Amino acid sequence: MKQSIPTLLLFFFCLYGTGQTVRPLRNVASLVMPGTAGMNGGTVTQNQKNRNYYATLIGNITFPLAIFNTTGDRISPFDLRILYDVRGLWYNPAQRTFHGNGYGDNGWFKYVMDEEGIPYNVAPLFEGQHQPFSQSIAAYSQKENLVYFLKGNAAVAYDASTGKELPDRIKFFKTGYSIKQPPPPDYKIDSFKMITGYNTTTLIYTGITNSEFGLLNVEKREVELYSASTGLLFQRLQLPPEAVVKERFNFAFCNGIYWFYDNASRTWSGFK
Repeated sequence: MKQSIPTLLLFFFCLYGTGQTVRPLRNVASLVMPGTAGMNGGTVTQNQKNRNYYATLIGNITFPLAIFNTTGDRISPFDLRILYDVRGLWYNPAQRTFHGNGYGDNGWFKYVMDEEGIPYNVAPLFEGQHQPFSQSIAAYSQKENLVYFLKGNAAVAYDASTGKELPDRIKFFKTGYSIKQPPPPDYKIDSFKMITGYNTTTLIYTGITNSEFGLLNVEKREVELYSASTGLLFQRLQLPPEAVVKERFNFAFCNGIYWFYDNASRTWSGFK
């Protein structure tokens, strides 16, 4: 039986690189940020009580915080401000509010919200720098109650209850190697080595078995998902041409969707 050229191209495309198949992503959602202030997207996260999305821009306490329903309609006031120089943001179900990390040594904080889930104040959680770098974006594992940050080729963990770093919970990524193409027996981790061609500020946590952590490969325009237990690449997700990828910030994961921020349109676009 003869195979068509498109079928053969797809076959070779799926065998490219580390032996992992590549699943293409498609656009499924858009969240348009209000106003004109702010250049970089921080994160998109979800309120587990009402399922609304909370989308942030980073760099100043006066920048917008926007809340959207699950169909992408903004339901927060046009002039709602972020109130804190936020980097990462995650929902704490026990306290029914959002916790986050700020720039540098600004520490961690939590939002004080009204009954409709609108933040009107912030309260400090942990003072000082509880993250590897000034611009680190947090990724939260609710199951473990841990906050992870990207540090070179590793995910470093912090206790979400205390803000303390947990050296025994470091996860190293074996970039360039996969479950189908493991490293040689003499392979050694070069601890915290910066990896080129990737987004350097943002790590995502998916909670997907064997694909818990995600890195954005900017050069290949792929999201790479790594196993928490082995550090090996398990899945590769190909972004379509319309997705805007950046070497810093502007990348998030929430509700099974991979989010990318485009400053030109002031839009968080979600792909799945």
